[in-house]
Amino acid sequence: MRADQDGNRREAESNIQALRNKLEQQRNQYEEKLDNERALHEAARREAEQNIQALRDTMEQMRNNYEEKLDGERAAHGGVQRNSEAGTQALRDTMEKMRNEYEEKLDKERALSENGRREAEQRTQALRDTMEKMRNEYEEKLDKERASHDATRRDSEANVQALRETMDAIRSDYVKQFPTDKN
Repeated sequence: MRADQDGNRREAESNIQALRNKLEQQRNQYEEKLDNERALHEAARREAEQNIQALRDTMEQMRNNYEEKLDGERAAHGGVQRNSEAGTQALRDTMEKMRNEYEEKLDKERALSENGRREAEQRTQALRDTMEKMRNEYEEKLDKERASHDATRRDSEANVQALRETMDAIRSDYVKQFPTDKN
């Protein structure tokens, strides 16, 4: 009886340890995935910032080039006001068009970066939800193992008690049936 009880206890402890090991392994995998998601998000953010800065630098350089051309136009056509104004206006229009195009590209870069951030957050939340579900399942299995172990222990104790009572009754009957000089 005790051997069965010890066997059940060892099996329950083994099952509990296996569940703990599995949960630890899954937690480590979750942490690794979370770290990877963070790294991807950070890399996307850095790349978007670099692209935005490159666009700003290019736009600034182009603006400076057009300002130089504009100044050159003014100097070269100092006497011809209308041609200079038309050239100036054409340069302004071109520059405005390019500025708008670069603003549009900048907005797209920002949107891509924001989408990447949202996707990373969604993946992170999904990982958290999965981990929480696994933790709850582990806790449920652990509770069942404990309950099963407790029930087995109670059954074993009841069997031992019944066996003692039976042995006491047999001993008592034996003494009554076969009295000895000592009694």
